[in-house]
Amino acid sequence: MDTNTIIIYGIITLVLGVMISVLKLFINHSAEKIKSDLPSLKNRIQSTNSILLFVRSMIFLLALFFAIESLYKVKSVDAETTKNFESSDILFVVDVSLSMNAIDVKPNRLKRFQDLSLRLLPELKGNRIGMIVFAGQSFSYCPLTSDVTAVSDYIKSLGVEMVGAKGTNLGKALEKVESVRKKSKNLQSMLTVIVTDGEDHEKQTLPKLEGEVVVWGIGTEEGGPIEFRDPSTGKGGFVTYDSNLVDSPYSDNVITSKLNAELLYNLADKYNGQYTNVSFYEDGAYQLLDKIDSMKKTKTERLERFKNEDGAHPFILISFFLLLLERILSVQMQKNPFFKSAIIIFLFFTTQNQIHAWELDPGGNAIERGKQAYENQNYNESEKEFSKAKEYIKDDPRLIYNESTSAYQLGKFSESKELLEKTINHPKANSELKSKAHFALGNIYSKLGQKKEALRSYLDSLKVNPNNQAAKKNIEHLTQKQNSKQNNHQGQGQPQNPNPSQKPKENQKKENETQNPSDVDRIMEPFSNDSILKNKRGGSFDNEKFW
Repeated sequence: MDTNTIIIYGIITLVLGVMISVLKLFINHSAEKIKSDLPSLKNRIQSTNSILLFVRSMIFLLALFFAIESLYKVKSVDAETTKNFESSDILFVVDVSLSMNAIDVKPNRLKRFQDLSLRLLPELKGNRIGMIVFAGQSFSYCPLTSDVTAVSDYIKSLGVEMVGAKGTNLGKALEKVESVRKKSKNLQSMLTVIVTDGEDHEKQTLPKLEGEVVVWGIGTEEGGPIEFRDPSTGKGGFVTYDSNLVDSPYSDNVITSKLNAELLYNLADKYNGQYTNVSFYEDGAYQLLDKIDSMKKTKTERLERFKNEDGAHPFILISFFLLLLERILSVQMQKNPFFKSAIIIFLFFTTQNQIHAWELDPGGNAIERGKQAYENQNYNESEKEFSKAKEYIKDDPRLIYNESTSAYQLGKFSESKELLEKTINHPKANSELKSKAHFALGNIYSKLGQKKEALRSYLDSLKVNPNNQAAKKNIEHLTQKQNSKQNNHQGQGQPQNPNPSQKPKENQKKENETQNPSDVDRIMEPFSNDSILKNKRGGSFDNEKFW
């Protein structure tokens, strides 16, 4: 609202206030005159002291004037502040090879790490946390960030199918650690946490690592079978040496994955670190916190910009006290004025700590409460608050999107999907919101195992917002391909046409269609049903252990 509009509405409000005050004074004066002319009506007509009523009216008008003046005096100034803080940089290097689905640790090894790290996150607040995942290959999964909420989302999304190359190549992952260090110039206090079962790390060349190293082993030396379930079909079983699935974990050909504790001890010694088995006890988590506390912290400065709105407070305070004075004088005009005044003053001072600012949110601050509940992972309450806000705000795509996020966290994928589609098709949704909605839709499809649809949604997100780094990361995860199938085709060669120059047009067309599938089909080819077991060699070709 511009200044001229404020002045116009202010003048209208003051004129109305003056007219009402004059009318009240006129009515009270007329009542007093009637009572003096007709004493018999004295007890039947109510009036008040004209002087006191005039004073009350003047005080009320002054309060109104200062309240309007406060709107005119508001000044918004861009301000900056520099905050100094100390933190450590913690990089988790997590094994997501198939052996991490072994059930010797309940429910399995990878879920044990997810549970432990999620409970540890609140204690790591204030530090920067990142994550590299590896199997036969490795890639940077979660960039270094101090946002523990974002890190928790990355941890919840971990799965053994996220790296297309099978096997285990820790050396490649540790090389990625060094590349992350070189890219980040401010890394001074670096802690690398290696999370693995130690299986199939033999005969690997491990690079040098700077900084502190902690090794977490997950699994038992007795070992256990590897359970795998295809998320798209729901079919699953226990992995065998010939890359098949069987229903019973006791079948003769079932793989038994074992923790290699000796190798992990040697790994910790190599980097002058500490090894702990975190399969059943949380000692390793507490030792990690102690190590972080004892480490030399990185001192950094962060520039924060905000808008400082000032200038209105003195006028608002004057208006408030004038209104309070007017109310006290109003009580004085009633019977037993001293007693009632005392009650009002007493109630004011005893309840002032419960006075809250007037809620400007038309939904009664339901949106703010919904956001707070979501941040506290109270998704049921968050969903209720967003639904409540819809009673006041009928057509806002941001509210529809917020409601979809709560439904997603509660596992209501179909409901969340429907809300996200409404957000995308909403005429008021901007490009940033549409990009977020496409990205969230991709996460739902990924959860449901519909990876082609997930990839399409991530691509749609990038079309709307090419700078969406999270979408790029998820596409990178989905497009980790195995090259063995292509190598097999190249090794076998193609059947020759005895007369290539006379190839029929229909056959040529079919061949072109085969050679030029859609981008999504081509990218997603390695992710057909149970493809995680089809190609044994996605990593090193001397690696016979595809798990």
